[in-house]
Amino acid sequence: MKRAPSPLLWLDIWIEGCTTSLRMFETMAAVPAVLNARMPMIGAAAFDPLHGNWPELHRMVAEKTEAFVKASLSVARDMHAIQSEMLQPNPSVGSAALSSARIQYHAVGAAGRALAPLHAAVTGNARRLQARR
Repeated sequence: MKRAPSPLLWLDIWIEGCTTSLRMFETMAAVPAVLNARMPMIGAAAFDPLHGNWPELHRMVAEKTEAFVKASLSVARDMHAIQSEMLQPNPSVGSAALSSARIQYHAVGAAGRALAPLHAAVTGNARRLQARR
């Protein structure tokens, strides 16, 4: 979720950092469930290709590609915003400090926005694959 920076910019930076950290933790916590469900599928398909779970195996490739493309596009948009902010003239110390804070806000938010599609894919897969068991 992209929010406009509030007058309490440093608080927004802290909130963005906490939110990104929480998403990273949730992603890392969901990975073992996904691996435990999918590794046996991959092994079974390698030893008996005729009876492999091909819809799930194809889904793995497609969703990873989609998530990483979305993350890459997000990084490109955020880098554009950061570079645009860096190229703005700062006639005073106050405006330079505010510009620096906005750059930090964009940078911290960029990490969270890049992680969002990966987080959604991994945590969604963990829920879906655990429900199958």
